Amino acid sequence: MSHTNGYSDVEHHERLRRSASDLIEHGVPPRNHGGNLSVEALHLLYERASNPESAADALKLLHELQTYQVELDLLYEQLLANEQEINEELAHYRSLYEQAPAAYLIVANDGDIIEGNLAAGILFGDHTTDLAGMGLNALLAPGQHDIVNTLLRTSGAVEATVELQDRRCMVISAKPTAARDSVLMILTEATTYAPTY
Repeated sequence: MSHTNGYSDVEHHERLRRSASDLIEHGVPPRNHGGNLSVEALHLLYERASNPESAADALKLLHELQTYQVELDLLYEQLLANEQEINEELAHYRSLYEQAPAAYLIVANDGDIIEGNLAAGILFGDHTTDLAGMGLNALLAPGQHDIVNTLLRTSGAVEATVELQDRRCMVISAKPTAARDSVLMILTEATTYAPTY
C-alpha cells in the first residue's frame, strides 16, 4: 500500500472526496482544468433529467460528476504544488553541485566525462563546466590508465592518488552510481604528511 503525505491511498482518497463534497456544498464551482464532458454525455444527461422517472438518477449522476471534477482539480493543484517543490529542490541541489569548492565529476564506465562542476573545469584549466565527452585519462599524466580503470571498475567507494598533466597530485574519491552506469568522483588536492619528532 503506498502512502501520500502520511496517509494510505484509501485515506487520501476519502479526504479528497470529503474536500470535494465540501466545496460543492458551499457552492464553489469546479475550476475545470481542461476536463469537459462530451456533447454526447451532456445530451444523455439532459435526456435523463427531462424524464421524471430518471430525473433523480440524473441529478445524482450530475452531483457525482461534479464531485469527481472537483477531486481532479484538487489533485491537479497538488501535482502543480509538488512539481514546483521538486523543481525548487532540484535547483537547490544543482546549485550545490555546480558551486561546490571541490571538483566533482560524473564519469561513464568507459572513462568519458559525462559532467563536471565549475571547480572541475578550473582544476583542468577550463573555466567552464564543459568537460563532457573528454576522456578522464586525457586530463591525467601518462601512466595513470590502470588507476583510472580501477576507479571505474569499483563496486564500492574507493580512493586513489593520481597525477595531473601539470604534475599536481590529486586524490580521487570514487563511487559507482546506484544504476552502476557511471561513477561519481570528487577530486581533492593530495597533501603529504611528514610527522615531526
